[in-house]
Amino acid sequence: MTDSPTFLEALEGAGVGLVSGVPCSYFAGPIRLLGGHPSIRYVPAVNEGSALAIAAGARLTGEPAAVLAQNSGFGNLVNPLTSLVLPYRIPLLVFVSMRGWPAADAGEPQHHWMGRVVPQWLESLEVPYWWLTDGGPPVEAVLKEALPVLDTGRPAFVLVAKGAIRDEAPAPAEITAAEVSLPDRDDVVDAVLAEVRDERILSTTGFLSRTLYNRQDRPGNFYMQGSMGHLAGLALGAALARPEERFVALDGDGSLLMHMGTLATVGACAPRNLVHVVFDNRAYDSTGGQPTTSATTDFAAVARGCGYREVRRVGSVAELRPALRTLLDAQGPGLLAVNGRVGGSPGERASSSLSVADLAARFAGGFRAGPVAEAGPTP
Repeated sequence: MTDSPTFLEALEGAGVGLVSGVPCSYFAGPIRLLGGHPSIRYVPAVNEGSALAIAAGARLTGEPAAVLAQNSGFGNLVNPLTSLVLPYRIPLLVFVSMRGWPAADAGEPQHHWMGRVVPQWLESLEVPYWWLTDGGPPVEAVLKEALPVLDTGRPAFVLVAKGAIRDEAPAPAEITAAEVSLPDRDDVVDAVLAEVRDERILSTTGFLSRTLYNRQDRPGNFYMQGSMGHLAGLALGAALARPEERFVALDGDGSLLMHMGTLATVGACAPRNLVHVVFDNRAYDSTGGQPTTSATTDFAAVARGCGYREVRRVGSVAELRPALRTLLDAQGPGLLAVNGRVGGSPGERASSSLSVADLAARFAGGFRAGPVAEAGPTP
């Protein structure tokens, strides 16, 4: 096992001056320490492909660079890997957390495939890789083998198993005076549940879906585990296919940032039956609370610029329900940007009681059966 300071010392020893990455609990310690590192700049990317491109740009100008990525988003990384890094022979260190390896947890089936195929894909691309595991060689020994590959103009991948990098969890951050009045995750979910009638709710991966499930499970809820960044697309497809129904997409800042271009597609298609709620707490809550870059992003202005018909921004609990009611009664697409704060425990996943396939079947079955049934016990 390698601790977080040792991991960063190994990067320093390799001459790395820039790291770009996405949040992952496997890298929580290194990412936290990189935030104030004196010699390595950390650039939080919106997705894995963007992180690879950022690191490639630094390396192209002579700055040794590295990437921190989740295997869940390896698909995002394939395009710049195969069309930029490999053909242009840009040598990079790429660390990939191996969620779902050697086997996915029962409650996280979305990690099943990516937990198996990343090594096979790298082999098919003739990209060399090494393993960093709990109980295996330390990171210094792994890099001693991997770094010479960079001299050949190829990237070197290090696959990081759960627990390979030890993290000392920090004390929870105290709520500041400026944050006290901001709504938390429970407030937003409760407001949505209070205002919806027959609307179907689709919620993004992570704590928002878990909170929605635990606050009020209903057949008209779809909890998206995995597929981060694609909630807007999912909701758009549903809204276009079922114009007689109304849909609410419950999204997060990190998720929306990952594929924010979908807002332009929503605006272009202009579904009248879609309300998009974005809870912006400026954090990747479910991976350790790493900060997003939403502090410099105005989601309301972006949505308006992309063609959303109705846009609102709120920053207090009192404003939530009136703003939601306005959007639900108006012609969409509408977007509500909620300036919020990190909340408490989200509770268990919906997949702890039903398989994700059953959850999808239950949601789909509601369209054949008619309006959403009243909330009741989880089947």
